[in-house]
Amino acid sequence: MNKRLLVFGLILILGLAFDSPGILAEQLIVDTFRINDKGRFPEGWESKHLNEAKTIYRVAVENGNAVLCAHCEGKAIAIGKKIEFDLEKFPILTWRWKVVKSPKGADERHKQTGDSAAALYVVFPNGIKIWNPKAIKYVWSSSSMPQNTCTVSPYARNTKIVILENNKTPKGVWIREKVNVLKDYVKFFGKGNPKVKMIGIMSDSDNTDTEVHAFYDDIVVKGAE
Repeated sequence: MNKRLLVFGLILILGLAFDSPGILAEQLIVDTFRINDKGRFPEGWESKHLNEAKTIYRVAVENGNAVLCAHCEGKAIAIGKKIEFDLEKFPILTWRWKVVKSPKGADERHKQTGDSAAALYVVFPNGIKIWNPKAIKYVWSSSSMPQNTCTVSPYARNTKIVILENNKTPKGVWIREKVNVLKDYVKFFGKGNPKVKMIGIMSDSDNTDTEVHAFYDDIVVKGAE
């Protein structure tokens, strides 16, 4: 499947109805997932390919806590949750994730191998260019690219990639992440008045035709610290 269309598909979801994310003090909760959704697609998320997404992304319960499980073989399906906020007010994004199985031979720099064990997208509208949104993709890569390496998606030039974890990161262990999206936005796109429209998730393995198995939890946007 063309991953350029998957990125564009995230922006199409903006026109669909979503539950509003929770706001608590100086933070905005994107999702901590719900035990009541165990075994089901997470409430409030959508996908351009919803039926397939429901076979890949499901809520699981681990030690009494709800998490999002992503598990597929040879597929590339993104999901997204509409969330509108001013990046200058909420510049910090935190979450935790765990990779159990990475797509073998994947490397985000090339179309032929452009799979990611786990990825969180921050999507911004791009004026009238609805088919070419700006996005920052934070990834747990299966490659040996060093942490904090920045590159560009071979599928969409406006999608910038930041490598947070790589093939040296232990599998089966929860890793907490904290990024300053505003600083990254300025670095990639220059100054402006960035408004976030969506958070996206994708674990994919279509190009390598292998298996991927990952978990996500506690996705929260925070004010400056």
